[in-house]
Amino acid sequence: MANYEIEPSLLAEFVPRETKLDSHEGKYYVSLVAFKFLNTKVLRLPVPFHTNFEEINLRFYVRRETKNEIRRGVVFIKEIVPRRAIAIVARTFYGEPYETWKTRHEQSENKIAYFWSKTF
Repeated sequence: MANYEIEPSLLAEFVPRETKLDSHEGKYYVSLVAFKFLNTKVLRLPVPFHTNFEEINLRFYVRRETKNEIRRGVVFIKEIVPRRAIAIVARTFYGEPYETWKTRHEQSENKIAYFWSKTF
């Protein structure tokens, strides 16, 4: 995970209705997050060739004030996965901004690195 301070006006078009940008100590951030899905299943069934894969996403943070509490959430600007079917299902059924790119990772005892590109 890498966090970057950002000018709030750059995120304005992505902020959902009834929410506001959330800040940390008066600063606004976007996060680049990379991780691996492992042993993934749909309705408790593994989908061949779609059980282990990388995801990289770019996100920022929002809040919504209700009468009794402040609720915090995450807004995804882009989510990258290596399998077209995953991106299609996520966009179609969940309205998430998934795209299909080539991804890979390298892992050693004390380091992990993620790579993504439209072409390798």
